[in-house]
Amino acid sequence: MAALIWSNRDLMSRLASTMLMPSAGYRLAMGQRPGGAAAIESRVQAEVERVLGDPALGVRAGREFLGSLACDDLDALTAACWPRAFRRRSFTVEGAGNIPDEGPAIFASFHLGGGFRIFDALLARGLRPAFLRQPFGGSPSPYERAIEGARSRHFERCLGDKLIAVGPRARADLQKHLEEGGAVVALLDVAPASLGLRDRATVTFLGREIELAVGLMRLATSLQVPVIPYDGRVVGSRRVLTFHPPHRADAPEALLRDTIATLEGVVRTRPWDWQGWLDVERFFTAATAQ
Repeated sequence: MAALIWSNRDLMSRLASTMLMPSAGYRLAMGQRPGGAAAIESRVQAEVERVLGDPALGVRAGREFLGSLACDDLDALTAACWPRAFRRRSFTVEGAGNIPDEGPAIFASFHLGGGFRIFDALLARGLRPAFLRQPFGGSPSPYERAIEGARSRHFERCLGDKLIAVGPRARADLQKHLEEGGAVVALLDVAPASLGLRDRATVTFLGREIELAVGLMRLATSLQVPVIPYDGRVVGSRRVLTFHPPHRADAPEALLRDTIATLEGVVRTRPWDWQGWLDVERFFTAATAQ
């Protein structure tokens, strides 16, 4: 697929945006076009139209996809350089009643632009979030290293030792944190084969049957913990974080299906915010690999 190339100039512009009010910063980020932009916009438009069967939605997704990515990167930089009080004033929460006042909970999403403020939202409610994170790999560009560095600084400052890497110890660490009344944040749209995970369940996503990791849902059912899907978006140049009604089920497979169905609704409504379109067919293929 076409390469996405954010340059040092884009990074300087993104850093300059952190010194603006959020609305102005988002507008500036949305207006930038990195190297390879036309090819990427065309690819996203074609994939959305092919998978969702909606030409008009495909056009909009192609037009707004890169802006969503840029605003997501801007959130990482502002998370690292803005004080917490300012960050809390920079976003709005919808569905606040779906966030428990106390006790364990799992907050689940996809790689959707705009969800990074969840840690500030949960900390403001007095919850103690941990994050289940896939290790950052590949050969990052200087731009990618800067954004990843900002995210890492934010995690270190806000989460401390509650940044849990995907791996053999993850389930035990997550269980201990939940049993102690903590909250867990996790992104579910990761092919289990890419992480060497064998505990999987079949779900339907965008009309395809795929397998996703089910270990976190197994913990939720055994500990009777609610799973709350969430997503973020920009509305009128302001970040909005939405918490959907919680899911509970007796079987982890059913809990995973219900959660994915909610998140699929978000992807179908705002496909430009899902980062999976960058290589959607590889995602489907990897998610069905044995």
